Amino acid sequence: MTNEYGTVDQIRTRALEVGAERVVRDHLARVRALEHRINAIASLREDAALDDARRVDAEPALRRGPLAGVPVLVKDVHEVAGLTMANGSRAFASHTPDFDSEVAARLKRAGAVILGSTVMPEFGLRATTDNALHGATRNPWNPEFGPAGSSGGAAAAVAAGLAPVALTGDGAGSGRVPAAACGIVGLKPTRGRVPWGPGMYEHWAGLAISSPMGRTVRDTARLLDVVSGPMTGDPYGLPATPPGHFLEACDRPSEPLRVAWTSTPPHGRVDAGVDAAVRAALDVFDDLPHSLVEDSPDLTGMLEPLLAIMAGSVGALVQFIGPAGLDAVEAPSLEIARQGERMPASDYVAAVNACRALAARVLGFWEEYDVLVTPTSTRGPLRIGEAPAGESFHERWSFYADVFAFGYPFNMTGQPAVTVPCGFDGDGIPVGLQLVGRPGAEDVLLGLAARIEELRPLGRTPDPDLPALR
Repeated sequence: MTNEYGTVDQIRTRALEVGAERVVRDHLARVRALEHRINAIASLREDAALDDARRVDAEPALRRGPLAGVPVLVKDVHEVAGLTMANGSRAFASHTPDFDSEVAARLKRAGAVILGSTVMPEFGLRATTDNALHGATRNPWNPEFGPAGSSGGAAAAVAAGLAPVALTGDGAGSGRVPAAACGIVGLKPTRGRVPWGPGMYEHWAGLAISSPMGRTVRDTARLLDVVSGPMTGDPYGLPATPPGHFLEACDRPSEPLRVAWTSTPPHGRVDAGVDAAVRAALDVFDDLPHSLVEDSPDLTGMLEPLLAIMAGSVGALVQFIGPAGLDAVEAPSLEIARQGERMPASDYVAAVNACRALAARVLGFWEEYDVLVTPTSTRGPLRIGEAPAGESFHERWSFYADVFAFGYPFNMTGQPAVTVPCGFDGDGIPVGLQLVGRPGAEDVLLGLAARIEELRPLGRTPDPDLPALR
């Protein structure tokens, strides 16, 4: 088995040459060799994945698919028939769906082979990736650190070469921030671009978005092409795009864009190492035909509605467990759920309404600009075992919200946002540059991100065989 990671195109080509089963066996061997070092996998479907690979090798329609024979991972919130979906919780440790979510079905129809699911904090409620069911996930760049959260298992797995792409979820920056911390690409699509159904048709009142990750912009775009498009019952569904639309956007010549940038968050502060990496990366615009000015929308006032929506949503989720199973829920999660249960319905509706009104205010900024550039995260990930000070939900989330200060506002607006690697902080952890576009403008963001990736590559990848990872 080689240490060369390979792009989706390269892996697909190899699968067609030597067989999808061989490719999948190689990736499963990599999982077995490295998983104990990073702990990124929640559940593995080894036998089923090999069956799927053999099906790709045997069926011409699947061999023609855009992801033919390509291994894919999904976050532990996506239903795949026969695969445990625990949502990071001991309370759901035996929950095994007997159906595929729409996105899982689309992956399979495209010839992809789903290897398994990735670790997340319980219910996606922390900026770290650890839980009482699976333990802590480590960052492939430095195992003393985590990969941030909540999609840290997926980000670490993709960075370590366990799969070239992963389908995750981003509820408050929780897909983009781990992608940045692991030196890969993470895209939060426009609300309604990728469906959640049929198990649930929305999460967190539409704030949480099913999101692709990949080691390159093109790989991320290809995954978006496969999983995007409306489904019956989708409350926010956008019109379908032509096949290959987002991948083609990566190679499309760009018209000059009006680009604003800021490193001033609505609250908290940006770590000096992160700020230095982002400011240095802005030099890339010297080689691009776009105007760049320092400016920012007003992102203040959005945190309290977010926390109310989160609490209400977690309260509803915990009701599925029942009183007898509550001992299996971690104390911080149960506290959030209890707060949501105590919340009057009128307060929840007011929070959703406030979210929409604040989003309208922010979206006005894109009448003047095409793209906003920010740091993806205000700081690097925490060390393994490190936790924010404070016992209460609001105390902990005061810290998490500072980390996600450039992330969660755009979950509330529903805009697309993508992170691309742009350098390293003082601990040698990758730093991400975030690009935010108009609703529906993923193609613009992917085109710009591809140019930045080309002109300013990260230059190296984490080597899972470094002594630090032994």
